[in-house]
Amino acid sequence: VMPPLTEKDRIALKIGREMGIKHFALSFANFAKDVNLIRSLVGEDAFIISKIECRNGVINLKEIAENSNAILIDRGDLSREFPIERIPSLQKRITDQCKSTGIEVYVATNLLETMTFSNNPSRAEVNDVYTTLNSGVDGLVLAAETAIGINPVACASMIVKLIHSFEIDQKIEGQEYYHDDPKS
Repeated sequence: VMPPLTEKDRIALKIGREMGIKHFALSFANFAKDVNLIRSLVGEDAFIISKIECRNGVINLKEIAENSNAILIDRGDLSREFPIERIPSLQKRITDQCKSTGIEVYVATNLLETMTFSNNPSRAEVNDVYTTLNSGVDGLVLAAETAIGINPVACASMIVKLIHSFEIDQKIEGQEYYHDDPKS
């Protein structure tokens, strides 16, 4: 297991704090001590998001979550350590455990991957996003879709539409209302 922070990371954290940054993400959180290390460098008032993307992170999730303000499930990196068919159940288990203790949880990777080369997502991706929202997650994180995708604005707009559609379903169960505003 690699150390949680490099010297360059430590310098970046110090500069970030000096500039007033309060939110920090810890990649490849393996143990609670990794979270505690970053917290010792950025202060007790910092908001720390620990990324669960390796086997140790899953094994030590409870302790990592107890020391973090939020958890980010990185499905892409998790699929390098677990068989791909295990990712949905891992996502559910991590989400359920975080929600039961009041820890915010976000999901990243392959949400609308088709939109890296297409203006529209696949039906499977749309269903995945809806199901992920329905599981109780607090947020979604786009990556390649907006970093190298052919139309990052359309991708961000699609995520907003999906979130709004989900929220409408939660508030107006059984009614046929959908405000199709591409600028929302």
